[in-house]
Amino acid sequence: MASSSSSSNSGGSNPFSTLLNQTARLAILQPSETQDAPLELTLTDVVLEDTSYECISYDRSSATVSAADNNVTTVTVDGVTQEIPKQLGDALRTFRRKARPRTLWADVLVGRTPAERSAQARVQRAVLEGAERTLCWVGADKGETTSKAFATMTEMGQRWQEAARAVGLAPDGSVLGVTMQQLGGMRQRLQACPPGDLNSSDLAVWEEIRAVFGALYWKSVHTIADVVLAKAPIIVCGRSNIRWAQYIAASRAMVFYESYFFGTPMYPQTGKGFDIANQIEVAERRKRLGESVELLPMIQTARDCEPSDPREAVFSMTLIASPSKRAQFHNVGPQPLPAIDYEKTPQQVFVEAAQYTVLERQDLILWLSERPPCARRMKGLPSWVPDWAAVPPKSAHLFNPNSGMRAWWDMIRPETARKPITISDDNALCLQARPLDRIVYVSPIFNGGNAQRLCYTEFQKLHAAMTSASTSDSPNPFSNEPPATTIQRFWRTLILNSGGSMSNSDTMKDIVAPPDSLRTAFESVLAEEGVMAALDCSKHELQTPENIARMQESPEIMALLPRCGKSGPYEQLLVKNAAGRRFFRTLGGRFGMTAIEDVRSVDPDLDRDKEGKAKVEGEVERRRMADLGRMMNDPMAKMMVEQFQAYVNQRDPNVARFHAKAIRGALPEMTEDGMGRLDDGVREGDLVVACVGGFFPYVLRPKQTRKEEEEEAKTEETEAKLETDTETKEGANKQDEEKNGKSKEQPTEDTPEDSATYEYVGECYLHGAMQGEDFQKTRIFGGKYWEVDMSKLVDIKIV
Repeated sequence: MASSSSSSNSGGSNPFSTLLNQTARLAILQPSETQDAPLELTLTDVVLEDTSYECISYDRSSATVSAADNNVTTVTVDGVTQEIPKQLGDALRTFRRKARPRTLWADVLVGRTPAERSAQARVQRAVLEGAERTLCWVGADKGETTSKAFATMTEMGQRWQEAARAVGLAPDGSVLGVTMQQLGGMRQRLQACPPGDLNSSDLAVWEEIRAVFGALYWKSVHTIADVVLAKAPIIVCGRSNIRWAQYIAASRAMVFYESYFFGTPMYPQTGKGFDIANQIEVAERRKRLGESVELLPMIQTARDCEPSDPREAVFSMTLIASPSKRAQFHNVGPQPLPAIDYEKTPQQVFVEAAQYTVLERQDLILWLSERPPCARRMKGLPSWVPDWAAVPPKSAHLFNPNSGMRAWWDMIRPETARKPITISDDNALCLQARPLDRIVYVSPIFNGGNAQRLCYTEFQKLHAAMTSASTSDSPNPFSNEPPATTIQRFWRTLILNSGGSMSNSDTMKDIVAPPDSLRTAFESVLAEEGVMAALDCSKHELQTPENIARMQESPEIMALLPRCGKSGPYEQLLVKNAAGRRFFRTLGGRFGMTAIEDVRSVDPDLDRDKEGKAKVEGEVERRRMADLGRMMNDPMAKMMVEQFQAYVNQRDPNVARFHAKAIRGALPEMTEDGMGRLDDGVREGDLVVACVGGFFPYVLRPKQTRKEEEEEAKTEETEAKLETDTETKEGANKQDEEKNGKSKEQPTEDTPEDSATYEYVGECYLHGAMQGEDFQKTRIFGGKYWEVDMSKLVDIKIV
């Protein structure tokens, strides 16, 4: 806890607490000849800049903090016995010298009030930056096995650095900027070693290496600030250690050596630690090079640590954050960082962090790859404020934030016509937007089980729309476009127009469109699904004598068979890119895909409790639990489902048929088709817009005015009084409402709305808009130029 330097220490105070005015209370660890001797500490109040000391960083992850009650040990502080976390106690015993005392600082998170935590946070940055070195305690060692593991990691790091130099990668260059040619060159150099090299034949050593990279230490949110602010971070496991730069280099080489020596990807736990450590490295490098370390990406890194207190995702990163360089390019100026105050609720903390990010940057990057409001877990947030307590699914970034959708609003002339983004007194986001189109149709959610079937059924619906007759009230938006062009837009939209092969000059952050030849695989999907639809069967039933005879008797099915069997490339991209999303069509005939509305369709491990059980929160999730197709993106779950399918195929054809249809989402009573929708995801009547400050198209929902809500409530009350059989009619009305995709909170095209106030529904992929095509014109000789029609920009509020 924080206190003045003159205050006396009591049994409940923190022996490592920091003080105001650049002074700190440090602990002098007394020497001992024996490892098991009691730990004795003496406190001393010092001026930081005049003192040589070290910091201890240790595992304070939520999984460790919430462990068994005996996860503590005792120390003697100025003669008074006090409890500290066991992880810190183990580190102190290892770092204790035999003959000389050692001056240390460590953070103790036991028994502090919100006021004390807030006071310590305000001075902790100076303490972390002032230490000569920071000892990052990963855990106790395993003797010779750990020594060999760290020696191997050091050698791996040296090889990575040599390979990087050989291909021209700068020492402080970003890995995302590596080209495919450079990546191939590094792989060739790293894997130019014999089998058994790097102790790869010693499985115990490699298990220890994986354990270090995947240690719970990396899931401690406080680790981030400890490492980023350190002068010289050193990763320590027992008596073994490795410097930070070598550790990061070894982690990057590990990816290549795992596949080379063992033919396997990283273990999930190892990969988690790898991801977090490399995100920390980005911030550490930026700080070391004098570049800005912005709050938003650090919050996203902290969120991946899943802190037990969601406020820590913001507070612990405020220690690191520096002003955004974007403040130099607008007239609003830099903003003060949110104050660290543990008396605030998580909702207050998130709103303040979102306000700071938007006002500081004057853009909407805070929405990038975040969960849309319908997939959030925290209640009570404005629709535009991200839920940083909920980890988004780890899907590849299919949208490039540096595309034309970011460039068009920089072309607004005169510059004074571009209004700054502001926050109203009621926490509404105020900005300019350009409406692009209105959504008139939304599909069910794609997942690993139903993706191919939905591709087929959505194409059938599109074909019906393409061939429908135009009327004066409802013109056909596809009538002036060649059918082949419409079909190409459709199949490219479903896979978000990505997945093409990268060239040697492409980097890891580039998004490559697939070739036109992929249409063959798409048509194969339609042919295969068309055969199964005609036979009303699943794949495992195709080879039955009865179905073979039916196929031979049907000219229509026989015409489809030559196109079957080539669907693999498109199926893989479809499941990978469309899972968790909905397809939509607009009034103007445009196609798009929503944000990921069902996160468990992408990553079934998300939103689980400490025992690993899926959290079922609300009726929406309870209904979705019946959809077996959601499990098919999890390799282990997919294998179990397929094994059960093979088992019932041999024992009970009826059960096998039912199970196969359930996986494919072909049973209406177990899907949205039969149960209706209750979620707040994208619906008919929502608007697709481009926002000044935005990076992608966004979906907004017109907000009903209070008068309209009151009128609707009165209408419902009157109707209720006239009902003779309330339960029956309410059930019928509810089913009808859900089938039509309407609810009293979602205005549709027939509902009056406040044209200036909206709710944020999510980012989206809109085909033909991702490069800012709506703001581009073509010159006579083919060149492109930007043209922004200011008369089409409107001022809006997002609540």
